[in-house]
Amino acid sequence: MAEKKYDRYFLSYDGAEPKANDFTSLNSLPPFPEIASPQTYFRGASALPGATATIGWQVFTAPVCWETIPHAHKYDEFLIFLGAELPDLCTSFDAEIDLWMGKELEKHTITSTTVVFIPKGVLHCPLNFRAIRKPVLFHALYLGPTLDAKRVENFDEAGFEWEGPVNLRTFNFGPPKK
Repeated sequence: MAEKKYDRYFLSYDGAEPKANDFTSLNSLPPFPEIASPQTYFRGASALPGATATIGWQVFTAPVCWETIPHAHKYDEFLIFLGAELPDLCTSFDAEIDLWMGKELEKHTITSTTVVFIPKGVLHCPLNFRAIRKPVLFHALYLGPTLDAKRVENFDEAGFEWEGPVNLRTFNFGPPKK
């Protein structure tokens, strides 16, 4: 079939099995078993050259600390927390998620469907999915072409006052460095 003029603007699921650390296709394996598999990510310019946003869709089914180290980005970000039971993504939310914001690490606990706006340069995280009673549909919408993060150096996860249960995990962010 001949290529069409606007084909380059479409990224469609090709039926391939999900892989770990896949930064170009839509389906990939999540880093932790607490996230339903597969997860779906659109990785911005690395998947569609010229794109100026990235977004992920993940379903959290058990407690886990998704982001442990406070960081800031060059572009605005939205964190979106929904219930994962159709048809009502609002009232099916049943979880407790802690998010720390700002250089003073002000703690916020999310207990209902919520959208968080994080302006560029604002420090945020840890992000602790502390209690999951029903699956949570999580979206991170980043308004930059590729995900970047300036992380707080020497952040002491073990000494941090979590104020509740935490399931600490670590994983590598982003595609391999060239």
